[in-house]
Amino acid sequence: MGTGIAYFLDLPVYRLAEDHYVADQNAHIDAVMTEHPLPDTPEHPCTATDLSEPDSAMRDHLWTSYGGAWRYNEIIGYIRLHFVGTQVRGEYWRVGTKRIVRTRKKVFEWRNWKLAPETDIPVEADSAEIFRLVLEQVAQCRSELNGRFVDTESLETLGPYLNWRALLDEA
Repeated sequence: MGTGIAYFLDLPVYRLAEDHYVADQNAHIDAVMTEHPLPDTPEHPCTATDLSEPDSAMRDHLWTSYGGAWRYNEIIGYIRLHFVGTQVRGEYWRVGTKRIVRTRKKVFEWRNWKLAPETDIPVEADSAEIFRLVLEQVAQCRSELNGRFVDTESLETLGPYLNWRALLDEA
């Protein structure tokens, strides 16, 4: 077993879940476009498929100016998962602002060494048990980030196939 730190994955933390972001974005587009409609503007321009050229251009502009696509643009932090000896921890980095709002200008700052108390891994744990404990650590970290969305898709997709025992032994 090694004696250092083994970083193995950064999990993005989003300001809010994708469905909430899209709903807010669509409400913004609808509100602006129906406040000053063109003659052909439909009732719900954010979801309309038959927009006139000017309406379509306006919707595209509002979509972009609101913040564009949710993925990557709404990230406000990262949980950096790593092993330290026989523990799994989640280090936290987030945007360096007091108030987190929709923005395109971000500077990430380190916040703390462990977002939640570390999870101990028994010496005899196999890969499946280690993966379960990693997911438990992520769940603890998630509970510390009220109202935020932690994207665990990569971890959940790859996790069952990784040799967690070998990775832990390298730490």
